[in-house]
Amino acid sequence: PGSERRMLAWNVPPEELKYIPSHWLNYEEPQQSMHYLLGMMYIFFMCMSLVGNGLVIWIFLSAKSLRTPSNILVVNLALCDFFMMAKTPVFIYNSFSQGYAMGHLGCQIYGVIGSYTGIGTSTTNAFIAYDRYNVITRPMEGKM
Repeated sequence: PGSERRMLAWNVPPEELKYIPSHWLNYEEPQQSMHYLLGMMYIFFMCMSLVGNGLVIWIFLSAKSLRTPSNILVVNLALCDFFMMAKTPVFIYNSFSQGYAMGHLGCQIYGVIGSYTGIGTSTTNAFIAYDRYNVITRPMEGKM
């Protein structure tokens, strides 16, 4: 409210503070307008990602000619990104409410989903790079 500056975690329940490293408690909270800007940006990112990745998945499932090993990697990338963005409403809620939405367990679930989808994305990108490398360096040896 107003121009008063608060420290990070000012609105975290006392029983949940033990899960936050004390290092983070030394910083001021970002301005309220930055929370709103971040929330608006993530609404845009989420909508674009869900539509774009949803289209990739839908087209792949509806066109049998696209079901090649290389395209499966692209669909896996779309699935990972789709699930990463599907958890974004929690982040958007937190941005607009400037609060702590789901408690410790929710925070852990949110982090695990982000970790697994991020690892899946990284691994898939590595496989796509390997596939493209093979296509470029050995064009006559067939497909993956």
